[in-house]
Amino acid sequence: MKDSPPVSSPGPSDGSAEAPLDSWKEIAAHVKRDVSTVQRWEKREGMPVHRHVHDRRGSVYAFSSSSMPGCKAVNCVWRKKRKETKRKHRWMRNVARDQKGVPQARLGLVLAGMAVLALLSVTYVLIRSRTANSKQAKISSLAVLPLQNLSGDPSQEYFADGMTEELIGLLSKIHGLRVISRTSAMHFKNSQLSLPEIAKMLGVDAVVEGSIVREGRQVRVHAQLIRAATDEHIWAEQYQREYGSLLEVEEEVSRSIAEQIEVNLTPEDRARLVPTRQVDPEAHENYLKGRYYFNQRTEGALNKSIASFQQAIATDSGYALAYSGLADAYAMLGFRGGFPSKDALSRAKTAAQKAIELDHTLAEPHASLAFIAETHEWDWATAEREYKRALELKPGDARTHNWYAGYLTYVERFDDGISEAKRARDLDPLSLPINNALAGRLLASSRYNEALRKCRKPCSWIPTLHRLTKPSAGSTYIAESRRRPFESFKTHYNSLELRTTISS
Repeated sequence: MKDSPPVSSPGPSDGSAEAPLDSWKEIAAHVKRDVSTVQRWEKREGMPVHRHVHDRRGSVYAFSSSSMPGCKAVNCVWRKKRKETKRKHRWMRNVARDQKGVPQARLGLVLAGMAVLALLSVTYVLIRSRTANSKQAKISSLAVLPLQNLSGDPSQEYFADGMTEELIGLLSKIHGLRVISRTSAMHFKNSQLSLPEIAKMLGVDAVVEGSIVREGRQVRVHAQLIRAATDEHIWAEQYQREYGSLLEVEEEVSRSIAEQIEVNLTPEDRARLVPTRQVDPEAHENYLKGRYYFNQRTEGALNKSIASFQQAIATDSGYALAYSGLADAYAMLGFRGGFPSKDALSRAKTAAQKAIELDHTLAEPHASLAFIAETHEWDWATAEREYKRALELKPGDARTHNWYAGYLTYVERFDDGISEAKRARDLDPLSLPINNALAGRLLASSRYNEALRKCRKPCSWIPTLHRLTKPSAGSTYIAESRRRPFESFKTHYNSLELRTTISS
């Protein structure tokens, strides 16, 4: 639904004394919206927000009577309607005056005709409105932008980022809905781009944005669903809960979004959106910290990630997601050289198997087992079975599609591998490893020109992707591969493929 700002009462100009609203947070609370919406109103709709200019940093303030945006537009519409009503009444009086000499029966016919005409007009407007709504494009793809941390404490960034990732993960379990992965969505943290611009770059129909405030053991979450093309607010809700109920809030938000975009949820989809068990709040907080460090990908951060996951397990030994995170961290650390590879993969496999034992509906540990079976144990049957099970449980997981594409390419099922690689790219369009991996799949199937275009694809809007536009060793290798058989690709598999896929 769209924001519908109420008409504001007379502001400070009428002489009434009132206390100013001294921050964006107070202004947002007064109009019952979040900060990003109020700032957009001030920028686009001229909401009267004033500024103090200080030596170092400015501040904003507004008056409660003038802080409602759209008051001029609403008054203008009201005056216009009043003029139209006066013209209509004047016309009716003229008709009545002109008909004084007309027989009563004829006057009745005129009035009846006018009533029929009015009824037809109303019917036409209703039909046209319903037709327009039916023609409105169905939402089949969306992006969850990073939730804003409004706690005023930078150390709580892990909390906002963690909830963003968990919302993405829940929505990615819904069949028939394309959800942009965390890697691409996080490029737009604190972005100044408009929502339509972001949606166009990600190729989505709708955007989810919001904020989170943590005060002691209380958590307040605000989320809203916006249609990308029109910037139309489809749905918005605010939740105030105890920290221990955070997983329930995530499930409610995901289910509400699914209902608003009218996705046909299967019974299996609904079951995946419901938490399988209560989780200790302290364990969940350590899990969020573990994911936060894991996503930084450095050796030091990966060690912190492992420590956080182990703390979560020590607090709640039945927490399956913590074991799944531990499997990811050990596997990443092993491939990055920060841990002996054989030992790291053995620990990763043990943790993944424990996660599945505790919760067989988790997709991530199945993907980890598949990757270990493929790259370490050379067990093709197990690898394919686990990849398919992971994608059945979470069809919107870009990483699993990317890994599965690598497996299919290695066993020389090139067309299937390219299809999986393109699916991964659609889910994570701004990921450098996934774009490079797609070029590799095309190269392996001797589609040299297409692979070369992928390597040179302009991605300059994201600094980390700008390297794709520069000549590289990859381009040289593609040119040389025109004269090389597929065995040369196999030779380079362990040195190229693992570095590309594990970092996605």
